[in-house]
This record gives sequence, C-alpha cells and structure tokens, in this order.
Amino acid sequence: MGLSTFRGMSARASSGGGLGGLLGLLLLIGIIIKFIWWILGAAALVALFFLGRAILRWYDKRAAAHARYWDGLAARADQQHNWVLQGDDRGVYGAEGAELMHYLYPALDQVRRNIKRC
Repeated sequence: MGLSTFRGMSARASSGGGLGGLLGLLLLIGIIIKFIWWILGAAALVALFFLGRAILRWYDKRAAAHARYWDGLAARADQQHNWVLQGDDRGVYGAEGAELMHYLYPALDQVRRNIKRC
C-alpha cells in the first residue's frame, strides 16, 4: 500500500457528505415540526422565569425605598416629639411655621419667656 492508496481513500471519504448533511437537516426540521408545541412551551417557561425574576428585583428595590421613607418619617417624628418635650415651638408648627408664628404673635413669645424665668 503506497501513498497513492491513502490519498485516494481520503478524497473519496470527504466527497460524500452532502447527502448526509441534507438528511440530518431534514431530520432536525422534522423533529422541530413534531415537537413545536413542546419547544414553544419550554421557551415560554424560560421567559416567565426571567420576567418573574425581574419583577422580584423591582419589588425588592421598591420595598427598600419604602422602608427608607418610613425610617425618615419616624426620625422626623422623634425629633419633633423631642422639641415638644423641650417646649420648642418647632415641635408643633415645624421649623418654618415656628418662625412665622414668632413673627405674627411676638407677644406670645414674650409671655413664654417670662413664664420660663419664673
């Protein structure tokens, strides 16, 4: 067996792949047609999984923002409560409201100062 024999075998082996490839492609198309509903169902399940995960992440971010809002509200309420306990008008009217009340009713501010001295 010489080199010419091996070369001839390799040339013949590589030249007949067209029919096998065509049959493989037809088999694949047939399988897709036969199981199209199973394939579409699996794709829908995967899409639902990713959609559910995105909704869950959005809800977690929203819940964290809501918790931060309530923490800030509780902190402001504690600060205003401490102001009320100290007799500060900001606890009742807020910071801007207390300035306005002192401007509108300066006599009440004077009475409060006199009460604190006694």
